[in-house]
Amino acid sequence: MGRHLRQVSWLTLLALLMGFPLFAHAAEAPGALTVVVTDQADRPLSTAQITITERETSVTRSVETDPQGRIVVDQLDPGLYSVNVAKGGFATSYEPSIRVATRKNVQIEFELRQQAIEEMVVRARQADRFASASSTYLDREALRSAVGGGADPLLSLDGLPGLAATGEFASFSVRGRGPRDNLLFVDDFPFDKVVHFDATLGEDEDVGGGGRFSVFAPNVVSGAEFSPGGWGAAYGGRAASLLKLEVADGNPSPSASLRLDLAGYEVGYDGPAGITEDSTLLVSARRLDFGSFFETIEELDIGEPVLRDIIVKSVIPINQNNTFEILLMDTHEDYTRDVTHVSESPNFEDAALQDAEQDSDLYGLTLRSLVGDEAVWTNKLYYRTSDKISSEGEAFPDLVPEGSPASSFPVREDIITVGEDETEIGWRSDFETVNQWGVFGAGIRATQIELDYETVLDGDWNQFIYDDDDFREDPDQRYIVLTPDDINSSLNQKETNFAGYVDQVFERGDWDIRTGLRFERDGFADESVVSPRFSVNWRPSRTFRYFATAGLFHQSPRYLQLAANQSNKLKTEEIMHSSVGFEYFPNSSWSVLTEAYYQNLDKLVVDLDRANGTFANIGDGTSYGADIVVNGTIREGIYTTATYSYNDAVVDRKDGRGDVAAEFSRDHVATLGLTWEISDRWKVAGRYKYLSGRPDDRFIIHSDVLGAGQPLRYSKEITERNVGRKSSYSLVNVRVDYRRAFGPIDVTAFLDVINATAASSSDDNEFDYRRGVEVQDESEAEPLIGLRLDYAW
Repeated sequence: MGRHLRQVSWLTLLALLMGFPLFAHAAEAPGALTVVVTDQADRPLSTAQITITERETSVTRSVETDPQGRIVVDQLDPGLYSVNVAKGGFATSYEPSIRVATRKNVQIEFELRQQAIEEMVVRARQADRFASASSTYLDREALRSAVGGGADPLLSLDGLPGLAATGEFASFSVRGRGPRDNLLFVDDFPFDKVVHFDATLGEDEDVGGGGRFSVFAPNVVSGAEFSPGGWGAAYGGRAASLLKLEVADGNPSPSASLRLDLAGYEVGYDGPAGITEDSTLLVSARRLDFGSFFETIEELDIGEPVLRDIIVKSVIPINQNNTFEILLMDTHEDYTRDVTHVSESPNFEDAALQDAEQDSDLYGLTLRSLVGDEAVWTNKLYYRTSDKISSEGEAFPDLVPEGSPASSFPVREDIITVGEDETEIGWRSDFETVNQWGVFGAGIRATQIELDYETVLDGDWNQFIYDDDDFREDPDQRYIVLTPDDINSSLNQKETNFAGYVDQVFERGDWDIRTGLRFERDGFADESVVSPRFSVNWRPSRTFRYFATAGLFHQSPRYLQLAANQSNKLKTEEIMHSSVGFEYFPNSSWSVLTEAYYQNLDKLVVDLDRANGTFANIGDGTSYGADIVVNGTIREGIYTTATYSYNDAVVDRKDGRGDVAAEFSRDHVATLGLTWEISDRWKVAGRYKYLSGRPDDRFIIHSDVLGAGQPLRYSKEITERNVGRKSSYSLVNVRVDYRRAFGPIDVTAFLDVINATAASSSDDNEFDYRRGVEVQDESEAEPLIGLRLDYAW
């Protein structure tokens, strides 16, 4: 699926663009903003001064918050506004780009932090105080309109420090680690199923790629906080990066939405819930059928991927000190590739028959309580389930005369079937308070996880890609044979995991020093570990900030690796992390962040033999590098971002070959982006991206490996893994956003062209064992289009 997946054709794009109404437009009805201002302890701040400036006319309005820290500013013309919030004793907060929509009351929240040094201006929302020093927060507007983001908020993360993404799909790697090494939370609930079509079987690109599309429609996520390393003791389990996604709350006024995609649609509601005063509700439901879409654009060999996502969130204030939240997520995906798709594959280079189906659900309850004058106590109870079954077979189009119909192809269906059933029940409790030293945090986690994994191989199966040390009964045999005795396996296990942490931030003048300790009991690894964490921030002036982080992180083994063979008794991987850096603010419009890091990797899980699915904690290695991020406002409405990441990650698999480059490492990743808000209606953006190639393999191609009287087959024997580099490449993404009201309906449309120059990627070559050649992915520009209709009342 990965080699040919394209989201749209130019002809379809032009047809949809021409569907925009061309008639004259009436004056747009006014909208409103509800501004909520709190302090670090989530207490409302009254008499905060709010200055709202209409960007197009420079007209300003000044108001102040009421005793509940709120103010409603109505009768605002639709368009872009900047909002400035100030209060004595606190750092001033500023948001340069807030959109007011026709007839809609949009709520925005500001958290003001007490400021001991001279007055500063910060963005409306910053990363959590317990996050790493180089954490980045992206708000709703940044996520839904990022160049290259298309209709997927995870694509909008491109350009963050240490992050490498090819731009086509939602998966990403960080600082040389793989897509599955990232720690993912949704509303602070652990949920690693945020990406659809994370393949268990199939081509190497699909299995290792980490998935295709996120489960979120573009307007559902209100914020994303990304930490590339060095975060606090409250989080553990994965070591590459921490990504916390927030599902949006409903707004004070009701609105309904319809988003049209060339593969399907999304409907939604956003507004009051009617349960208690100020309670809100957000509902999003979408269905995308790429099978029908691929038929429309005549990409007939890919298959039929279908996805469906339903997300419901309600925020219910009980009283002034207690708020109750409900989050419901129901996601489904289905992918089928049958013999008719094989028949459309050029040169029959992909003859795989695939069938995969997955249901993943998350149901979460949150009670957030204000305790005393300075404390917040948050309790979360959740239930998560995932049921996935994947099967792969093979068609043999070369065994029938050329030109034969697909129905005549010999097939071997469901050669291998993998079932992955997970159920998790969890409770999380976090307490945070301001004390005499600064801010104290503590929490506990208890989860019960039940796994039911099974792999069934229906008879022997020849594999024509193998490592030279994979098991073969005959050493002269130039392919490997998977057998049921070696591959069939199951894992039926229920374990209870525990974790607890304490974290104290010491605030002393210009210094913030954070110390933390995390204890974890991993039932599947049968291991208890302690992880100390430390960081320091020093801001001697408003021009410079210096920081350092250090800590021990443990990464739990993957369930699929545990289930692949009964002999796989895997422990947690250990990552010792340290970093130093500084941030320079030449003025209020520009910032430069630089961070250098070093990681010592130990007890890494490596695969021993693909013929029997064995893994062991025998690997070690190192990863070091530096990230540089420049953010600037050239003038109001024109913003730029530049990033550069260097990484040198090596792993010793203990196979006698010594250190080799880590599988997902890239020496250099650089991006340069520019965004121009031309007017209230038009916004254009572009990003240039350069990526070093991933590590390459040395291999030998053998011909006619099955021998006389058998079908002609070639094999690829990998003699050295991850030596040398594939060629580097660069991409250019461009985006245009347009917004206009047509009577009571607010219309938002975008055109986002990924890889506008059709540059070739070196990452995705596949071996065709019928012809004995490496097939390179065909590259082309990928224009994405979205159209959203909002109706508020």
